[in-house]
Amino acid sequence: MEFRKDVNGLRAYAVLAVILYHFQIPFFKGGFVGVDVFFVISGYLMTRIILQGMENGKGWLLNFYYGRARRIVPALLFLCVVLLCLGWFLVLPEDYRRLAKHSVAALTFRSNVTFWKEAGYFDVASHEKWLLHTWSLSVEWQFYLLYPLILLLARRIFGLSSIRLVIVGMFLVSLIMSVFVTQKYPTAAFYLLHTRVWELLAGAIVFLATPATRCEGTREERRETRDERREGDSSRQAGFC
Repeated sequence: MEFRKDVNGLRAYAVLAVILYHFQIPFFKGGFVGVDVFFVISGYLMTRIILQGMENGKGWLLNFYYGRARRIVPALLFLCVVLLCLGWFLVLPEDYRRLAKHSVAALTFRSNVTFWKEAGYFDVASHEKWLLHTWSLSVEWQFYLLYPLILLLARRIFGLSSIRLVIVGMFLVSLIMSVFVTQKYPTAAFYLLHTRVWELLAGAIVFLATPATRCEGTREERRETRDERREGDSSRQAGFC
């Protein structure tokens, strides 16, 4: 896939906004919106990678999972090991046990669920959790695991042309759930995948709505269009015979 400097720049701005927010830099009280921007960017890129993988044929799904793991797991494992080593000397036993629990949750990509069950995001205790930021990574990984399987299933059952409708449908369902769940269970709406996935799918819709994607389509879609045209030509020729 072609490297997008503009998208990478947006990623950098999103991460910087979150960092400045956590350090309580003036004028960055809304910096946590960087997480939302990052979700949209991830949805855009993952949709592009998955649809291109579908074009290329066999092995794309395993390559997709391997690519995500290769980019994320080594750095995350290194972070957890370093924090556990530092924590051995810097924190109390009870806090160290909590750190170990959070490390396991982060490495198994379920820290969003763990932090949701423990406390709210903005309380004082939460800011003492060294791996709190990994909740968003867990949401992304849960998305990475399920999203390509859903698109693959939709393609096999309904055909490639249905993928756009499936993505838009999931986006609307998640957005509606987010609106209603936020009113009654704001912490759950903040942390959990089903009320966050609409942001990732917004990025997918942006990708599908770009002129190049809309006009050219994927290789398989163009092939299907050519086949339909040939069938139409054959039918017209048969009608004249």
